[in-house]
Amino acid sequence: MFNLTQTAYWTRRLLKIGAFLLIAIIFLRVSFKIFSSVWQKIHPPAPPPPTVSFGKLPAIKFPGNSDSEKKLNYRLETIQGGLPKLAEVAKVFFIPKEGPNLLSLQRANQQAKKLGFNSEPQQINETTYRWNNGETPITTLDININTGNFHLLYAYETDAEVINAQDLPTNQQAAQEAKNFLDAQGLLSTDLATGSAEFVYLKYSPPNLLPVASLYEADFVRANLFRADLDGLKILPPNPKNSLVSFLFSGIRTLGRRMVEINYSYYPLERETFATYPLKDTQTVWQELQGGKGYVANLGQNENGNIVIRKVSLAYYDADQPQNFLQPIYVFEGDNNFIGFVPAVSSQWTE
Repeated sequence: MFNLTQTAYWTRRLLKIGAFLLIAIIFLRVSFKIFSSVWQKIHPPAPPPPTVSFGKLPAIKFPGNSDSEKKLNYRLETIQGGLPKLAEVAKVFFIPKEGPNLLSLQRANQQAKKLGFNSEPQQINETTYRWNNGETPITTLDININTGNFHLLYAYETDAEVINAQDLPTNQQAAQEAKNFLDAQGLLSTDLATGSAEFVYLKYSPPNLLPVASLYEADFVRANLFRADLDGLKILPPNPKNSLVSFLFSGIRTLGRRMVEINYSYYPLERETFATYPLKDTQTVWQELQGGKGYVANLGQNENGNIVIRKVSLAYYDADQPQNFLQPIYVFEGDNNFIGFVPAVSSQWTE
């Protein structure tokens, strides 16, 4: 039998051994986690293959403009010293399309009344109807009866009081007034409510509105509302300098003369309905841009045709006409406000 001295001795020994084993186990677990983390960074798992669930996608149709037809000379001078390595796969989102139906005109009439127009409309074309308020200066409202998109315009050029009014909204006020208007009409979607806003100060120089540097020089303020980023990528309209949802504010606070122009072109997308598609590599799209296969979204101050590209990135293209899918594009940004687009989805998956 052990005496007390021996018992105490072996107890201390066992405690020491147990403590050592516990420390060894903790050390091994921590070391294994660190090793696993480093291994995964060095050898990341292969991404899942693209689902291409929508099959072949329709090719993006960019608006026609003379800038895209010009012969441009491109030079690449990015901060990386070359083309960046970007994602090889991206999501494509489904956009439901509203087709014509027997209630389209009735629905547009209800929308016009909500905007303050009670007259009978005039048909402009197959899908567009026009209302006016019957007053002078006149305010017209054009609505696409299939989509509900509209353009409202007050004849501000005939109203000297509006042009000369000085109480223009600040940027924050303009954005809030625009969003309040959309909310009252039931048109303030989540991505517009949380998206960014950009502002342009404009001076009326008949018959044009010309940009000026500050609010104090301006006769009007244009608020451009953009959709919030999607999957970490911007959603860009045909010209990123002009959003598809915009408001032109005067310095008058009278109802009907405050927002003298409203453009609302918006196509809701189904964020939960998407497929993944392989993308072209940056070298391929760079060659396509150089070969004139890109779209000049904004030529900027580059009338000489010599373009220096500083940044290449991915974004989504928000068309101003109905489309079935929100597709990714490559964006080329250059000196003097140049912006160019090239479709990003691999050519084998477009038609």
